[in-house]
Amino acid sequence: MKIDEHQFRKLLDAYINGTASAAEKQLLDDFFESYPDAEQRVSQKDESIKHELWMKLSEKMQEPKEAKRYTLSPWYSVAAALALFMATFYFLVYKKQDDGMKPEAIVMKQQTIQTDRGQKLKIDLIDGTQVILNANSIFTFPEQFTSTTREVYLEGEAYFEVAHDTSKPFIVHTASANTTVLGTSFNVRTSPDKITEITLVEGKVNVGSRLHTAQVKDVILEPYQQAIVTSGSEAISKKKVDVQAFVDWKDNVLHFENITLAEAVEQLESWYKVDITFQNPALGNCIINATYKQESLPNILKSIEYMLKITCTQKGNSVIMQGKGCDIKPKQSNI
Repeated sequence: MKIDEHQFRKLLDAYINGTASAAEKQLLDDFFESYPDAEQRVSQKDESIKHELWMKLSEKMQEPKEAKRYTLSPWYSVAAALALFMATFYFLVYKKQDDGMKPEAIVMKQQTIQTDRGQKLKIDLIDGTQVILNANSIFTFPEQFTSTTREVYLEGEAYFEVAHDTSKPFIVHTASANTTVLGTSFNVRTSPDKITEITLVEGKVNVGSRLHTAQVKDVILEPYQQAIVTSGSEAISKKKVDVQAFVDWKDNVLHFENITLAEAVEQLESWYKVDITFQNPALGNCIINATYKQESLPNILKSIEYMLKITCTQKGNSVIMQGKGCDIKPKQSNI
């Protein structure tokens, strides 16, 4: 991929000055959506960040082209996103054909991206499918879909907007389930104990278990339905749900609907990259109901303090919750 630092800087300058093409602007918009801090520094004509981004990208491009796992620390995550971005940019912008012929097909290797706590990442696949990867998640995909199916692998949580292609079904593999679609929007979430939750927004999906026995029947989901697949189970459960409660995370909205404080704390630790401890373990049993839209952690902690009549003390990345606690109450878990 023959792209040098000069071309990269010209691209950023064109974006800042409003002279970038529609394709260039869309690619950079997608990238900066995941890394607003980089956009702010670039827009303030911070020349150091252009070189900083380019050096990280150069390191990435020089690595062996084989399947690997990216651990997205704050700067390495920029490199991973930039590598994907620049590959797409190269083919859409620089690899133009004067005679209108398509570029020669290139066989691509598997790519694996891992998000850290406090990170979300938007990924544009070569077929036009968009994937939003939640924090603490691992996503593996080919750089090109060359077979009769489009198959990807997920640990954690991701929201998919799959480009429609009747000739190539899109399949999401998790530890316990295979979800097959032609083109639709849906959310997939997995838990450490190998439970997979598939929530359908629109279209139709086929959910199957990875337990290959005659007793396990596939389930067809309609919009506003959810399937739960448990590893080793011979049944897939299906129910109607409030879809927004399961997909709003991609828009930085937290829904705590009849969940324990312990469950809420797991999400807060993942979203805000903090460690939260209970002075009294019984605090984890308390049930909370709340919705937070793009709220800061201090505001959420104040809200929880008010709801449960407890005290939350934050020092750096550590939070201690103090209070009376609650008795254990039976409750249906979503996953």
